Amino acid sequence: MKIGIFTDAHYSSREVSCGCRYNNLSLRKTREAYEFFTVKGCDAVIFLGDLTDTEESHAKELANLREICALINSYPLPTYCLMGNHDAFVFDKDEFYAVTGFPAPELVRADGANLLFLDACFFTNGRHYAPGDDDWTDTFLPNACELEKRLAELDGDTYIFIHQNIDPAVHESHRLSNWREVFDIIKNSGKVKAVYQGHYHGGCTSEYDGIKYVTLPAMCERERAYFTFEV
Repeated sequence: MKIGIFTDAHYSSREVSCGCRYNNLSLRKTREAYEFFTVKGCDAVIFLGDLTDTEESHAKELANLREICALINSYPLPTYCLMGNHDAFVFDKDEFYAVTGFPAPELVRADGANLLFLDACFFTNGRHYAPGDDDWTDTFLPNACELEKRLAELDGDTYIFIHQNIDPAVHESHRLSNWREVFDIIKNSGKVKAVYQGHYHGGCTSEYDGIKYVTLPAMCERERAYFTFEV
């Protein structure tokens, strides 16, 4: 199974934010990504979070989300979309997935492999991010013991997808507060082949004990920041 993957579009009407994010170009880049995925014969697409960004009004934020999702849904490729922190700071989870038209991804079976999606848009106190929040440095994967149990129950190679970072090579401000616990669970499972992440816009690739950690570069900051892989 061939999968297209990209992250951190941060689509909005702004020409530039934070000095390096070209937000309003992400619609064009998303179209180019789906054309690329189509030519490459992808069977599905995974987006790792931060599809949109803040605007001067929620009506405009909704319009942006509808616009980029209409583009995505115009292609006959199943898309699995994680919420990123910026998505969760603007939309509650139910609203986000209702507007996108995508199901909230959890576990997908693909040619005998497992695609496991993790939501780490939580504060260390266990509360999910909500509209109006803005602290992206406090990020946490709750119930890590449930991840350990779930991995134990799965058969076959497993690939994990998460917006925030577990890889210790990525700056600590972008890592889960409980990254070490999650890292050890993944390592000890003996089933995980790769972990795909977003959030850290510069990108990073590491390998530990045969497990690849791939942090994709942000679409809003680069051209051709979309990729394919096979399971």
